[in-house]
Amino acid sequence: MKTIHQYIFCLLIPLFFVSCNNDGDVVTLADAQKATLTTSVSAVALSKSTGENAILALNWEIPALSINDTAKYGISATARTNTLQLDTVQTFTHPKESLETGISKSFTSAALNAIVLSMGLKTGIAKTIYIRLKSSIGANVEALYSNVVTCSVTPYDVISYLYMPGDPSGGWSNFTTKLCSRASNGQYEGYVKAAAWENFKFVTESNGTGITYGSSATLGLSTLDASAAQWNIWFDAGGYFLVKANTNTLTWSKTAITAFNISGDFNGWSTTANPMTYDATTKLWTATCNFQPGEWGNSFQIIANNAWDIVYGSSSANGELKAGEKINVTSAGTHTVTMDLSNPLKYTYTIQ
Repeated sequence: MKTIHQYIFCLLIPLFFVSCNNDGDVVTLADAQKATLTTSVSAVALSKSTGENAILALNWEIPALSINDTAKYGISATARTNTLQLDTVQTFTHPKESLETGISKSFTSAALNAIVLSMGLKTGIAKTIYIRLKSSIGANVEALYSNVVTCSVTPYDVISYLYMPGDPSGGWSNFTTKLCSRASNGQYEGYVKAAAWENFKFVTESNGTGITYGSSATLGLSTLDASAAQWNIWFDAGGYFLVKANTNTLTWSKTAITAFNISGDFNGWSTTANPMTYDATTKLWTATCNFQPGEWGNSFQIIANNAWDIVYGSSSANGELKAGEKINVTSAGTHTVTMDLSNPLKYTYTIQ
């Protein structure tokens, strides 16, 4: 009897291994290699005269992915994503990123100028930037990085914009709503009227190219994200807002403007006595005030939200508003003050 049991056990052993091998095929990635990156130039001096000219070209060769059983299984065309990274340090601590679907990237002088200024480069001074291609195969697979190429870039001083395609502009192909960086230093601002839950993104080029910033799915609505994982940005409440964006710190903010008031010598610097009204059609703020001769002159300022946090004036009396300055009225009497904040490049006023 003991011998019979031994024979049965010996027969079961090969059956066990056969069933394990047939449970399922083991598919492995046979070839996952980093890309090879090349650059057309090693140094560029950017200028306004070459703004729309292609100034820097990047090309990369990416080895094709394969698996151990290509006859039975295929590989999705989107299995590998490629992200171009640019930074001012070799460690790529805070890279500027753009998702790429092709095998090359060309920058115009204007586009590259906007990018490097947002990275902190100073106009008229050459600085080396580092460029590489990041390849991701899956969430649980370590990313692959190409070789690093360098380029010395000398940016020029120019006003730059962040465009806001989406609901506030009237559609995703409309770039009329925008913020301005008057110093091209990566810090942008502008006034925007929006309804609750209107969605948008920030784009560095008016034709939709360049870098696109959305919100971060992991870090929250106020954090900008230029990666493929970005979400839309949206207004969680409707109103008239001072919108600011910083592409250096990857943040944006909005301040709801509930009122603008004329405050000056004529009304004892009251923060509520002379409110301005807003016309959504003309995008103008207006108020009529009775200016009186005063011991200290007829000066006034335009203040937001009945407080002194946002204050505009013009010491040069040239029609352009500047933060913190005062406006002097040359003659006493009733005058209509009009303020135009629709152009983020220059806020203006008139007195009639």
